Amino acid sequence: MPPRPPRPVDDPWRDAHGTPIALRARVEQIAVDPAHGALPARLHQQGQVIGRGAGLLYVIFDRDGQSANLPPHLLRVLSTPGRP
Repeated sequence: MPPRPPRPVDDPWRDAHGTPIALRARVEQIAVDPAHGALPARLHQQGQVIGRGAGLLYVIFDRDGQSANLPPHLLRVLSTPGRP
């Protein structure tokens, strides 16, 4: 896995590629880290960001309707609300 780009201190909500993650953004889990809830079964699954917590994003996945609390660096933004 390539090193993560540095994140601005004032914006911790950036994906693995440094793209800002807005609420309601469409995302894909791109890495596995069971310690952070990023399970192998969800690798490359898509979902929507429904909230934010202490360093985590709350994502509901399309495939099974289950939610997970994931660190932003395990995700990739697919689309942002108001943008395709």
